[in-house]
Amino acid sequence: MWNNITGQNEVKEKLSAVFGAGKTGHAYLFEGIDGVGKDAAAIEFAKLLNCTDVQPGNNACDKCDDCIKITRFRSDYFKLVCALPSAKSDESDSDPVEKLAAADFDEYMEQLALKSENPYHHIKLTGANNIRINSIRDLVSKIYLSAPRGKIKVFLVSEADKMRQEAANALLKILEEPPKNSIIILTTSKVNSLPQTIIGRCQKIHFEALKEQDIADKLFTEGNYSEKQVKLASRLSFGSYSRAKELLVSGIEDLRNTALEYLVSLLKKDFAQTVFISRNITAKNDREKTRQFLFFLSIWVRDLIRVKASGEANSENLVNFDLAERLSRLNINFPNSDLFNIVLQLEESEKLIGQNIQLTLIMVNLSLKLRKLFTS
Repeated sequence: MWNNITGQNEVKEKLSAVFGAGKTGHAYLFEGIDGVGKDAAAIEFAKLLNCTDVQPGNNACDKCDDCIKITRFRSDYFKLVCALPSAKSDESDSDPVEKLAAADFDEYMEQLALKSENPYHHIKLTGANNIRINSIRDLVSKIYLSAPRGKIKVFLVSEADKMRQEAANALLKILEEPPKNSIIILTTSKVNSLPQTIIGRCQKIHFEALKEQDIADKLFTEGNYSEKQVKLASRLSFGSYSRAKELLVSGIEDLRNTALEYLVSLLKKDFAQTVFISRNITAKNDREKTRQFLFFLSIWVRDLIRVKASGEANSENLVNFDLAERLSRLNINFPNSDLFNIVLQLEESEKLIGQNIQLTLIMVNLSLKLRKLFTS
């Protein structure tokens, strides 16, 4: 049902109207920042197109056999394509999931189960950096198979920007000569990374960043989080429900406090403490945790920029709204810090995390650079 989708009223109205008019396109491009419901909306649309008991307002019933199978990724009329780890070969057009190593296959099934429970879940597979050519070949082999009367085959290519050129070229051939009774939905947060030839053959639908209150309302229904935790996660999410959820699961207050301790150690020129915190953050070579730590550092610094620009710590304008006084004191005690260059250094370090560089080395080098930029 459309109420499974948080916010995005314009998108829901548009897709509902398309269904009601019976004028479904052959290819759609759902674009917007991560975590705003692009995949979730594609799944709902697939259910609506194949539901055997459509409800008033063009809503899928969520109860018929087709709706249940699509939700569980077990339908013949719905196929998810996403980035996968390397397999032994990409030569055939057979299902690439079947060729995964045992450990990779188990991880894939676990991630699929999580997405079945929560369509906003971001599938993360070890070593899965690209959508493989074999995945698109498999899509091609299935899209031309006939479907029973009244059924629409829907193919969801999640994070389509991860396609390499050969995979994109294979998909383009299908988009140029689309078969009947089939729809391809591409989702991406990096629309400019897709070839213009593909963008031009899709109906583009933009997904807005979610409102803080919409994210907070959804989070309150899903876990035993405090009001402060939910408010902080919603504000830190910058419109992404998935980011808010990840922050809560990772321990939002602990990471935020650690980031503040790190900044204070730099400001006090306690470099031994700075290195100690850096090593603790990177101890398990956890790239996602390190990325989130840099994210929190960036938020603290950007809040300091807001305080410096306005001359006061207005909690309504700050992400760290509950620590406005602390930010005000930091601004007073260290008025000459080069905050804009500090943000740039944090962004550069975040980019390095995606490369094959030791995390501790990234953090220690960052600390050396930041120590020079923080001045009283």
